[in-house]
Amino acid sequence: MKVIRGLMAAAVCGLFMSNPLQAQGRGSISGRVVDSTSQLPMQSVTVTIEGTQRGAITRIDGGFLLVDVPAGTSRLRVTRIGYTPQVKDVSIAAGQVANVRFVMQAVAANLGAVVVTGYGSQRKEAVTGSVATINADEANVGVVANPTQLLAARAPGVNVTLNSGEPGAGAQIRIRGGTSISASNDPLYVIDGVPLQNNESEARGFGIGGSPALGRNPLNAINPSDIASLTVLKDAAATAIYGSRGANGVVLIETKKGRAGAASMEYETYAAFGQAANTLGFLSGDQYRSFVTAQSTNTANTAGQRASLVTLLAGLGTANTDWEKETRRTALTQNHNVSFAGGNQTTTFRASLNYSDQQGVVISNGFKRLQARLNGNHEALNGKLRIGLNLSSTRIENNYLPFENTGGFEGGVFQNVAVFNPTRPIYVTDPTTQQQTFYEIGTGRQSVRNPVALAIQTLDDGSTLRTLANVTSSYSIFPSLIAQLNVGTDRSNGQRNIYLPRAGAVGSEFNGLAQQAQRGLSNQTLQTLLTWSPTVGNEIDFDIVGGYEYTDFDNTDFSAQSRNFTTDAFGYNNLGAGSLPQPPSSYQEQSRLVSFFSRANVGYKNKYFLTGVLRRDGSSRFGDANKWAVFPAISGSWLISDESFAKGLPFSQLKLRAGYGLQGNQAVGPYQSLPILAPDGGARYVFGNTVFTGIVPTVNANPNLKWEQSSQSNVAFDYGLMDGKLSGSLEYYIKNTTDLLLTVPVSQTGASFVATQLQNIGAISNKGLEFSLDARLYERANRGLNLTTGIVFSVERNNVKNLGAATFIETAGVSGQGQTGVNAQRIIPGKTIGTFFGWEFAGLNATGNQTFTKYTVTRDAAGNETSRVANGVTTTPSADDKVIIGNANPTFSLGLRSNLNWHGFDASWLWRAEQGRDVFNNTALVYATKSNVTQGKNFLTTALGTTESIAEPAIFSSRWIENGSFVRLQNITAGYSFKLPGSGRPVRAYVSGDNLLLFTPYSGYDPEVFIDAGLASRGIDYLSYPRARTFTTGFRVQF
Repeated sequence: MKVIRGLMAAAVCGLFMSNPLQAQGRGSISGRVVDSTSQLPMQSVTVTIEGTQRGAITRIDGGFLLVDVPAGTSRLRVTRIGYTPQVKDVSIAAGQVANVRFVMQAVAANLGAVVVTGYGSQRKEAVTGSVATINADEANVGVVANPTQLLAARAPGVNVTLNSGEPGAGAQIRIRGGTSISASNDPLYVIDGVPLQNNESEARGFGIGGSPALGRNPLNAINPSDIASLTVLKDAAATAIYGSRGANGVVLIETKKGRAGAASMEYETYAAFGQAANTLGFLSGDQYRSFVTAQSTNTANTAGQRASLVTLLAGLGTANTDWEKETRRTALTQNHNVSFAGGNQTTTFRASLNYSDQQGVVISNGFKRLQARLNGNHEALNGKLRIGLNLSSTRIENNYLPFENTGGFEGGVFQNVAVFNPTRPIYVTDPTTQQQTFYEIGTGRQSVRNPVALAIQTLDDGSTLRTLANVTSSYSIFPSLIAQLNVGTDRSNGQRNIYLPRAGAVGSEFNGLAQQAQRGLSNQTLQTLLTWSPTVGNEIDFDIVGGYEYTDFDNTDFSAQSRNFTTDAFGYNNLGAGSLPQPPSSYQEQSRLVSFFSRANVGYKNKYFLTGVLRRDGSSRFGDANKWAVFPAISGSWLISDESFAKGLPFSQLKLRAGYGLQGNQAVGPYQSLPILAPDGGARYVFGNTVFTGIVPTVNANPNLKWEQSSQSNVAFDYGLMDGKLSGSLEYYIKNTTDLLLTVPVSQTGASFVATQLQNIGAISNKGLEFSLDARLYERANRGLNLTTGIVFSVERNNVKNLGAATFIETAGVSGQGQTGVNAQRIIPGKTIGTFFGWEFAGLNATGNQTFTKYTVTRDAAGNETSRVANGVTTTPSADDKVIIGNANPTFSLGLRSNLNWHGFDASWLWRAEQGRDVFNNTALVYATKSNVTQGKNFLTTALGTTESIAEPAIFSSRWIENGSFVRLQNITAGYSFKLPGSGRPVRAYVSGDNLLLFTPYSGYDPEVFIDAGLASRGIDYLSYPRARTFTTGFRVQF
């Protein structure tokens, strides 16, 4: 602070002392600044004389005047947000006026020149943290529904997994792996400076089999065509400025803005068709009849089994229904985007309108979006005052399919595709009315159901209206001191309406069921910033930003249901028509986050850079003693290639970066530190003649609950070779997370009314290596040919350090008949999260039974295992026979992208790969079991190739752990750009394909699988929605 006060005092003294020197060898500088593209004058450009506090701001004509400048040579720097800074040396003669002209180039022409870093931006060479920038226009190819899809395979250390193949599916984004078992591992998304809520905006549906399907992606409300760039902040040095919300990384989304110049219009449209990329293959009707016939006479089966199969055979139908095929379709997608942009030197704008309609490759579901966006900026007071508006309003319409994130027989469409008898038809004709109705075997949720009927009859519609808005203002107190204000809101209102008709297999259990649910999410943000960028000297760059941020969260939910309807005519629109209304449910969650933060950047000789960050957060979600926490970070970089001793090295650029910082994670539900009470029908009491439902504790209070905290170290080299034709980075990081939030058992004494409590226990370590390479392989301007390619490579390892008193935590519940209480994974100290734990499959014996490796285990007096020796095989394994049988984490992840341009033609392709990962094929465990036939159910054709007995039950073991490595051709696009004859308007036409090739040994639909439990349970295939292979054609025209 003494240094800062001294600098300010010196600047003030310099101003007062300047008057007596005016006539002693001084002159003036007159200049003009223009845009490189339009050649129009640029207003509000900051002009400073390096090494002094002198400066000016350009007028509406782009001109500026600096008077009383000492004779000699002065270095002028001109800067404006969105443009590359320019520097020129100007010679001034005593008593004369020197003229100078600056031509500024927009950053969009060189996205690598300026990097958005959170509450500001930096020149790329001055960045000290781990930051990756993605050009959205380059990534936005094929059918892209939301911003998360733009991140896939384009930034090292960023893993994107869609939770299914349905339109608008949610996604799991992991930046440098996950660090929390109970809290969220999702990154923070910030759009135009406003942090977003990433919660589901629509309520979960009705669980046909007890487990509702996963929600859609809440970021579907953001049109990818409106995005200019995405910046991923990865290490603590880069994310510490976001404090407790940045523990899992930060994704900064900048939308497109208008520019000064003639108004322009752009229209882009595409149409696509897609089909399921893979099939599993279940027995056909003929195969099923043949199998039942053979088994009914197989003497290896018991007399009772043979008699049962004879009865089943007599009742089989004559159809050959491929239920997998009958529930699929060719899915059509259309997308239309129109934008208007323009302005002058004081006011710019960009407005856009988007309509998108995407069908699913499974019948009766889809996704629609209608969005309007307006971005505007205005400058006043000779450019000192700048006001900005970013406003978008989006309506999402979702048609949901009844499917579930589980296996088993009593599920949604996919479960019934797997087991519904293939000898049965889709429809039957009533002999009296001659009307067709769906064929059904039974009724109710516990029955097997016609999957086509289930998809068509179930009405499950969702809609969301989401508004994102923020108003920004900045005022240049003087050229080096800028005050900013940002007020933003993120508000969504979602509705979910469901009706199960009276005649449907599921609805008949309730004589019709209607449900309505509403969910509201509100996030209000206030930010105030003060940025000081003084000119300390010719060789020193310095800026400091200080700020205050207040965020208010207010989320509500309401759900009502009714049953027993006399007609289906009302659908879900008249709950009162049902005679059996169910108790409604509702809640409101409120929380607040208050933050104070500061960041200082110092550069010396454009070679040495240092950044320090300090943020103090206060959250209402934690206990009274732990509501506040401080998150510091420090990082630095050294441009080695600019040193004299490095001149002989082959690097055109070589920079060393290193950083360390602390991060927090406040992503837990509100009120977790407080005792939570709820009504309980089992706790009733009589008051007078009335019976009242009692209120009982459901969550124990924990006044000591606090943040999960991560410390992260990062060291990296940024490099360039062959005059920048080869460039990239190599990074290594260590991230240690302590005070994990875990629910642990507690004794029900004193203030503990419930058997569990959320506590801060345990620790996890993440380590990783990241590598990127961008290469300009071929550049021949005279031939119009350019070829570039990029590689991103990541290795991540996690290790559980401790779990408090627990020796392990069971997770990843196995789904399916006979699997109740079975878990596929354990979280074990010393091992990775995602460790599969179970019995080792040793093959089938002569009688068709599964055998497993048996172990002899020795323990000490305390019960700890001291030795383990394999001791033959067994058909009845015990708990002691369970061992580690797999790892869901990949050995490495890889992305490869290329771009080719030749005259007007362009082509690009993107490959993704993960190697060394295991996947638990829960689908095969449940549906490759021949014993299904004894219940009249179907199974996978792969089971025909085994000698397994039809009496053998499904048992979880290493038999169902498969190699989930894959190489995927994610996208290939080819286009041609030309000008319309006569008008000269630029047009680009293109064709594109998504998910064209997949190379994998995995036998399921797709090795990229995702489940609701997140980090605690990964790599499990629960028979999810199949991914599509999509072909797209479109064009873009500018007016």
